[in-house]
Amino acid sequence: MRRRRKIVRSAALVAVGAGLSVALAACGGSDSSNLPDGVVAQVGPAQITQDQLDSAVEQQVAQAQAQGQSLPAEDSDEFVAVQQLALQDLVTQDVVAFEARKCGPPCKVTDAEVAEELDEIKQANFNGSDEEFNEFLEESNLTLAEARDLVRGTQQQEKLFNFITRGVRFTDADARTFYDENEAQFQTPAGRVASHILVETEEEANEIRGEVTTESFAEIAREESTDEGSAQQGGSLGAIQRGQLVPEFEEVAFELEDGEISDPVETQFGWHIITVELTPASTTSFAEARDGIVQQQLQVERQATWTEWRDGVIEEWEGRTVYADSDLAPPEEPEVPVGVPPAGGAGTPQAPPPTPAP
Repeated sequence: MRRRRKIVRSAALVAVGAGLSVALAACGGSDSSNLPDGVVAQVGPAQITQDQLDSAVEQQVAQAQAQGQSLPAEDSDEFVAVQQLALQDLVTQDVVAFEARKCGPPCKVTDAEVAEELDEIKQANFNGSDEEFNEFLEESNLTLAEARDLVRGTQQQEKLFNFITRGVRFTDADARTFYDENEAQFQTPAGRVASHILVETEEEANEIRGEVTTESFAEIAREESTDEGSAQQGGSLGAIQRGQLVPEFEEVAFELEDGEISDPVETQFGWHIITVELTPASTTSFAEARDGIVQQQLQVERQATWTEWRDGVIEEWEGRTVYADSDLAPPEEPEVPVGVPPAGGAGTPQAPPPTPAP
């Protein structure tokens, strides 16, 4: 079975790479008269060759195939978009490399750090096997040197992000202010979780009702309920609200007390035995919420600092990126030409479909 690409970006890298890629889309001059043959773009003094672009596109093709996808035909506008994205990644790598050099020692990535990260990738994703890792590289159309460059770029960009945002702080006092100004975020209203056992006949329902207890409800639901989705969850339909369920079911479910079990109820789906668990309204205290607030809002503040810095970088680089072919220059609003496949796996168990109220 082919693997998805395992040399992945960290959260910081997403902020750096994606942020720069999108923002740089508006950059770049159109004067390509001084570019030598075989050069598709120039970023300041750095030149990006057709061979580099072809290799980057081939890697995208290999990655798409490994995920069961296919890229557009080479003579299509959609394929040009693939080339644009691949070239923009190369442009971004050069811009980040220049900025990392300006950053100096804090952004330097050593060969030892790259080797250590590659080893961790092998251990985490390829059972520590050089053979499996090399097989992945071949499937992804990557050389070992290119894999090292990817890892180095990831580490370099993360260090750059950390350097730019090194002075950002979000204190406990800041967290307290945020908590006081956003009280509703930390309040949970009262709720009602419903569970049911669904069978086909009234006779079956009466028999089960005669033996079921609060303690045995989940086990009997798993064994007897014909609603396969909820049966796997011990009959649980999750938290319910009015208007979600068929009227006959809903009327009973909202009259039950906490832990009470209903008599059999008939709906269009069959016969139900219902129970509910009531959850009272609650408020998360500041002490409980503080660490999460600090962590989340620190990231918000870091991102804001990064964005401000990034905008300055974009202004500085404007006009210093030249494309040999205007068709390969990034569009003002770049679009991903190959969609991400939907996540697999079983769906969340669903309650019976609602019947509109008259």
